[in-house]
Amino acid sequence: MKIDLTPSNFTTKDAFVRATLSRARDLAVQSWDMENSDRHSALEKEVAALSKNELARRLLKLLSRPNRARAQISDAMRAKAKAMRKKGSPVREIAAELGVSIPSVYNITKD
Repeated sequence: MKIDLTPSNFTTKDAFVRATLSRARDLAVQSWDMENSDRHSALEKEVAALSKNELARRLLKLLSRPNRARAQISDAMRAKAKAMRKKGSPVREIAAELGVSIPSVYNITKD
């Protein structure tokens, strides 16, 4: 694809630059549409081949919230958190030190 514009057809440099940028944008959009139309049609065929139950299951999986990873807290971490808490360290500091959330620190250190 080529931008076929000649500067002599324009009265100002600004008009030429605007026309060139506009043509480049149009060519980029056209190129993108051509590249992605095959992928779009393949996706439509795949969706059409799915049963309603399978399609619903896949959509629910896409739209649902991801599973959260729970913090792995060892006995050594529990002991350290309790010791720091007894010394009077702030909960935020303990959480940053252990790499866990503030509510986790409260759960670990509650008696």
